[in-house]
Amino acid sequence: MGSLYLNNNESIILSTHNVVINTIPAEAILTNQRLILVDARHTQLRPQDIPFTAMETVTIGDTSTMDPELSLSLVMNDETRHTLGIVFPQAPKTRRAGERDEWAVKLKEASVNAQREHGLQPAELSPPWIPGEIPAEEGEGVKGEKSPDDKFRNPPLSPRKPRAAPSSGNRTLIAAGLVVALIVAAGLGVYLLAPSFTGKTGTTVTPAPTPAVTAVMTEVPAVTGEPTAGITPEQAPIPEATGVATAAPATLIPQKGVWVGIEYTGNFTASVGTSGRMREITGSGNQFYQVPAQNEIVEASVQKGDNSGSELTVSFYNDGQLAESSSTSNPHGTVDLHADLRSASSATANTTTTG
Repeated sequence: MGSLYLNNNESIILSTHNVVINTIPAEAILTNQRLILVDARHTQLRPQDIPFTAMETVTIGDTSTMDPELSLSLVMNDETRHTLGIVFPQAPKTRRAGERDEWAVKLKEASVNAQREHGLQPAELSPPWIPGEIPAEEGEGVKGEKSPDDKFRNPPLSPRKPRAAPSSGNRTLIAAGLVVALIVAAGLGVYLLAPSFTGKTGTTVTPAPTPAVTAVMTEVPAVTGEPTAGITPEQAPIPEATGVATAAPATLIPQKGVWVGIEYTGNFTASVGTSGRMREITGSGNQFYQVPAQNEIVEASVQKGDNSGSELTVSFYNDGQLAESSSTSNPHGTVDLHADLRSASSATANTTTTG
C-alpha cells in the first residue's frame, strides 16, 4: 500500500483525477519516486504505490470507444505479469491523446532510469487493482463496534427543533407599539406644519458652512532598515495615504523542460505539441503548459475566443530560455508558432520573468 504524503526530495510530475484503471474510476499521481493509484469510489482506502522497477513495458493504444489508453505490464511476486489498463475518457469535443502520450513518455523514462540502477524488481498489488476482496475501509472496525475516533468524524446531525409560533400576547404588544409610533409621527407633523397654517414665520436658522475637505497627496519616503534618530515608536508620525501604485507580481518562467507560454486577457483555444502528438487546450489569462519534447520541432496554434483587439502572445521556452515568440492583435486572431529545439542556436538570451 502507499500514502499520499510526499517523501523527502519527492515532487509531483503529473496528476489526473479522471481516468479508469481496469474498469475502476480512479485518480493517478506521478512523482519522481513512484506512481500512486487512488480508488475514487472508496476515498478512505489507502492508495496503491507502483514502483518504477516493476514496470516491464509501457504501451499506448485506443479502446473500442476510441478513448486513449495506456497499458502497464507489471512483474508480480509470483513471477507472473499483471496488466494495468489506464483509460483517459474523452468528453464531447475533447482530445486526451496528448495527455496519454505525456504520461507514457514520463513513465518510460522513470522505469528505464530506475531499472538501470536497481534492475527489474517485482511489485505487490492489493485489491481492487487485482481480483480479490476489498479490505474494510479505515475507521470501520468490527461491525457494531464504534471506533474511539467516531465522535470526531462526521457526527450525526441533530434534528432541528421547530420554532414555536408567536403567542397572541406578543402580537398584541406589536400592534400597540405600531399605534404609539403612528400617534407620535402625527404629533410631530402637526408641530412642524403649524406655522404655515397660522401665518407665523419663525426665525430661519442658517447652518454654518462646512469647510471643504481637500485630499493631500504626499510623497512616501523610501523605507530603510536604519531607525530615525530622536523619534521613538510612540512619537513616530503616521504616514498619510498616497497615490503610489503597487507593482503587479511577475510570472515565473519554468526553468526545466520545454514549455509554451500563452498571454491573453480573454479566452483562447490551442493545439500544442509535436508532429503526431498534439494536445488540445482551452483556457484564459496567462498560462504555461509543458510540452513532452526534447531536441525536436515543437508547434503551437492558438486562437482568440473573442473579437477583442487585445494582444495575444505565444512563446516557447526551453530550460528557461526563450526559443520563439509571436503575437497578434486581430479580433479572433490566430498565432501559429514553430520552434526547432535541435540546435542550441535557436535559443535567445536567458529570460527569467515576464510581465
